[in-house]
Amino acid sequence: MQGTQLKSLQASGMTLIELVIVIVLLGILGASFGLFIVPMVNGYNMQVQRAGLVDAGESALRRMARDVRIAVPNSVRISAVGSGFALELVPTVDGGRFCATGLIDCGSLAGGLSPTDRQVLDVTNTDSEFDIVGCFQDSSFTTAATATTGAYRLVVGNKSSEVYADSGSPKVITPSATSITLSVDPSGTCGVGLNAARHHVTLGGSHKFCPDATSDDCNSRTPRQRVFVVKSAEAPVSYICNPSAGVQTLTRYWNYTFNGTQPTSAPGGSSSALLASGVSACSVTSTASDIQNTGIVVISLTLSDRASETVTLMHQAQIDNSQ
Repeated sequence: MQGTQLKSLQASGMTLIELVIVIVLLGILGASFGLFIVPMVNGYNMQVQRAGLVDAGESALRRMARDVRIAVPNSVRISAVGSGFALELVPTVDGGRFCATGLIDCGSLAGGLSPTDRQVLDVTNTDSEFDIVGCFQDSSFTTAATATTGAYRLVVGNKSSEVYADSGSPKVITPSATSITLSVDPSGTCGVGLNAARHHVTLGGSHKFCPDATSDDCNSRTPRQRVFVVKSAEAPVSYICNPSAGVQTLTRYWNYTFNGTQPTSAPGGSSSALLASGVSACSVTSTASDIQNTGIVVISLTLSDRASETVTLMHQAQIDNSQ
């Protein structure tokens, strides 16, 4: 029987010794593949997974940093939530410098085209009309306000967190029911013409922005005479992250009711968007108590996936707006 098999192998041109050699060589090649190729493939897969985590983390952090930078001055609030955080702010869409008594750019226009009392905003008393030095730039706001809009609100002189006290009067933000109308003073195209045409703001009702008792305190709130435009449907905004709760997500909430107490969970009636999942750690800190003038908001985010890949990213942001 064995002789018949050998004859068959010899007839096919292959001996038993050659088969053994082939098997040994295949074993060596298999071992080499396991020692060198597999780690390289695994390393590539891990790199792809880490890149995905980095992309997700960078996207979330950049969104947060953007909102911090455009926030109303002194509107950033930070609270600890378990091992995570709650960050709340009021983002702006536009801003400008309102006319005030004594500003050289806010006197009567040439030819008496506009009386002074229509141009200057008196923050110490109720007022309904004022000019800004120059023009608002956000096209969505200027287009809507040209035909009168209630979708935006104005903020002046937010000293701490008064912007969230959305009740009573006076207050630093116009009431939600107050309409805003923009016109050009004098008529024409804003920013164009001999008289440096500028935007004129008309409120749907008289409003006092300053809640302080004295004129000096009111004027100290806005040393640069800044007015900020807030879109009602996009403010306030909260970022909530709490890995200890087992949720392991970072979520952005907006379009909910202003409240003097900062929310530390999903605000009722809010819109939301998931920014990152697989969050194993997160934190927000400020380098100083005065975030507006000297502090930097430091945001840290650690993401993990099922393959036990982990990345930690950090961003720093400071509010660009000032009073």
